[in-house]
Amino acid sequence: MKQHVRSLAPDGQRLLRDLEELASISEESADDGVNRVAFSEADRRGRTWVEARMEELGMEVRVDEAGNSIGVYPGMEPQFAPIALGSHTDSVPDGGKYDGALGVVAGLACVRALHEASVRLRHPVEVINFSAEEATIGGGTFGSRAMTGLLDAKVVDQVALDGRTVADHLAEAGLDPSSVVCAARPEGALAVYLELHAEQGDILSSAGVPVGTVEGIVGIRRYEATFEGFANHAGTTPMEGRRDALVSAAPFISAVRNVAISQGIVGTVGTLQIWPGSANVIPGRVTLSVETRGIREADLDGAEEELRGLAGESDAAFERVSYKPPVASDPLVLAALESSCEELGLEYKRMVSGAGHDAMCMAAITRQAMLFVPSRGGISHSPEEYTDPESCIAGAHILLASLLTLDADLNDSNGEES
Repeated sequence: MKQHVRSLAPDGQRLLRDLEELASISEESADDGVNRVAFSEADRRGRTWVEARMEELGMEVRVDEAGNSIGVYPGMEPQFAPIALGSHTDSVPDGGKYDGALGVVAGLACVRALHEASVRLRHPVEVINFSAEEATIGGGTFGSRAMTGLLDAKVVDQVALDGRTVADHLAEAGLDPSSVVCAARPEGALAVYLELHAEQGDILSSAGVPVGTVEGIVGIRRYEATFEGFANHAGTTPMEGRRDALVSAAPFISAVRNVAISQGIVGTVGTLQIWPGSANVIPGRVTLSVETRGIREADLDGAEEELRGLAGESDAAFERVSYKPPVASDPLVLAALESSCEELGLEYKRMVSGAGHDAMCMAAITRQAMLFVPSRGGISHSPEEYTDPESCIAGAHILLASLLTLDADLNDSNGEES
């Protein structure tokens, strides 16, 4: 690769301005957070803003059937599969301005560096702004699941965060709910997928390490457990004669923590529904959610077996309701990220992502890896979310250096190493 290409750098100040401008595209927030909930009017305006920036950079822009915005910067070898950079610009309610958005504007910054230097790589370069990554619509990673063929067509019948169906949100955004699965791309359609993201945890910040290279993304399993009792008057039923469903559920709730610790994973009881839910009535039924996350299938299997057994001891129903398997990063792509860190003189730490990301879905069709930069205090999904300017710029610089390395090292349309 020519030396002047290796010396390319992203325009850091423009990247920071882009982050601020994108953050300003939001519905009103009492806490000064970012409100671009998937398929909302603000989300659509944010996506339009990204598409306009793509067009300014000479990219061919399209929106697929799932609402993913895709910009393609042409390469010198059009038969080569593109190298993709991306993330998402939708947010949780009252979220922060770095989650997802940093990865998208950094992708734009990489293409801008190429465009302003009149450089084309051997591979085309895609920047992807995935739709509905946050779990406000259809369980999260909606757009990337659709792109990789992992989306069940029935998801459009599910209820979104606001009580409306996913289909209603899609139709309002001008998308055909019956066609979202047509966004699927075949394996090998992309040579590589790279994603820059704020860490959303406190590992890097507390260790004082500027960069994390992600060697894997945890698997996520969710369950529903239902404990049956008998609803009766809380004042007239003696304690020894009660069948209190919440009392039956309480040891199980505590056990979720203990099982998670013993298996080396994390476990959470996040929702609890008590029927009939009155202060003067003994609970007759309790339904709760359990989520486990871990990087090893064996640990998740062990936890599931233990929890199922514990539920059975209380004659409770225990059902797995969703599952996303753990994903390992591709060794070649991970090596490109780490060699770029070394080239730029930046210390890095290999780590596992405890949060799900679009990259975990993209592993179904291409090589992938992620790069983390610190979140101050580990805060995310909050207006208090903050990644310092130097880290944002450094992340984009590593992303660009890795793009250049991979463009040189991959030698055919299927992303094989040369």
